[in-house]
Amino acid sequence: MSKNILVTTADVHKPYEIIGPVYFQVSNKGVFSSQLGKLKKQYEEELKTLKAAGQTGEKRNDWGALYGEFSVGQNDFDTAFFVAVEEIKKRAALLGADAVVGMSQDIDLDTQGFTYFYLQMCGTAVRFV
Repeated sequence: MSKNILVTTADVHKPYEIIGPVYFQVSNKGVFSSQLGKLKKQYEEELKTLKAAGQTGEKRNDWGALYGEFSVGQNDFDTAFFVAVEEIKKRAALLGADAVVGMSQDIDLDTQGFTYFYLQMCGTAVRFV
């Protein structure tokens, strides 16, 4: 079950064998925006819980508010990050992994108004031995 998959940006202090890389990308622009829309519906209940806790959505300031600029797209960024981690977990589970180590993300912001973003996430799926 992917809920039990550990995802970390670091290493774990358990012996493991490497299974292979896992990768996911999403955006709020173009073809990927429709994918983000579908995935937001799929994770609707989890996202409602996060929103109620103030971890995503209206109760949380977006990057534009922090830097004093108008931004539309960053309102979806925290949602996209959550979705990407969940999708990485699913891919790792399909490979029989117990964890994803060394998870990293690459964030590309549209430089014209900071309205759109591209989020790429990758890590190494591992199985504890």
